[in-house]
Amino acid sequence: MKILHLITRMDGGGSAVNTLLSGIEQCRAGHQVTLAYGPSFESDMSSQEQARVDTDTAVFKALGGHIAILPSMLRSMGKHDWQAYREIKILLQQGFDIVHTHTSKAGALGRLAARGLEVGVVHTPHGHIFHGYFGMLKTKIFIAIERLLAYRTKALIALTRAERDDHLKLSIGRSEQWHVIPSGVDVQRIERHICQLQRQTNALKWDAVSVGRLVPIKGMERLIKAWAIVCQHKPNARLALLGDGEERQGLQSLACALGIEEQVYFAGWQDPLPFLASARCFALLSHNEGMGRAVVEAFAAGLPCIVSDVCGLRELVDEDVGCVVNAEESEQVAEALLQAWHPSIQEATRIRSRAYSVEAMMDGLERVYQHVRA
Repeated sequence: MKILHLITRMDGGGSAVNTLLSGIEQCRAGHQVTLAYGPSFESDMSSQEQARVDTDTAVFKALGGHIAILPSMLRSMGKHDWQAYREIKILLQQGFDIVHTHTSKAGALGRLAARGLEVGVVHTPHGHIFHGYFGMLKTKIFIAIERLLAYRTKALIALTRAERDDHLKLSIGRSEQWHVIPSGVDVQRIERHICQLQRQTNALKWDAVSVGRLVPIKGMERLIKAWAIVCQHKPNARLALLGDGEERQGLQSLACALGIEEQVYFAGWQDPLPFLASARCFALLSHNEGMGRAVVEAFAAGLPCIVSDVCGLRELVDEDVGCVVNAEESEQVAEALLQAWHPSIQEATRIRSRAYSVEAMMDGLERVYQHVRA
């Protein structure tokens, strides 16, 4: 098949990682794959994050994948959107069998540009922007747009059942259009690497680790506030935050104001596995989350996970592998972070992670693509 993946930007975020991984695996399967996205300066990536993206895109190209940069495809809205639409129209003249759009901006422009073409159009929202992003009026406008666009889409892919159900409650698409395909994680590689790291040292360096962009939607400020309470009970408790973004300086100031600047380590973009291998638990308190790839990676590392009560995360986590908390209640979050975990939870989390393998994701995508081409 000749496949086009279209996403707004390529960075270290979960949606971009999922899209690039899909393209890599489809190249390995013998498909002709093009990955198109806009310039990613809006992501304000650190040098470490950019290096990770460059490494993965190099793998994609080495496997025969093609990259198309769309100069006008920006996350912000403006007159440039019309030019981005025209750039996509030109790209679509290459005659793809499948046009798979990802995230809201690329999903809207890509589906509009594909109107009237004999092509299978698939869209993955990677969560949604109906909570935690915009005010009420703008959110209503986005919902109306998504309802209209759903009629122009042959298949819609949700990362979790909860995400699918959230869309259906808002009358976005029909139930028969929706397919649930979790974002794939190379859990076997993570397990092997974690075992190697733990053989080198069994010392616990981190009481908790969190991974994600330091942006408002990830709720890192809620974790830092809860950590101040953890430190009242365990003064030497150490938290590692892996990631970078616009909120870093503000979060560092918050940790300083709470008197825990020595207990919170801002690691930037680094390989999370050495941190997960020497951690006691993992936490992710996002305001909104499509699925939470970082949680699956933590599961594969054998860590219990404390997560906020939002659609993607509550589907991943239950009492067998961690706990779901009201992230606005700092005392509740701190209590969860301090609790003692039964040794059996390590095996339970690893078993849970295997349902989110790369192989499962690729099998699901292949079935959807064959379905829309039938």
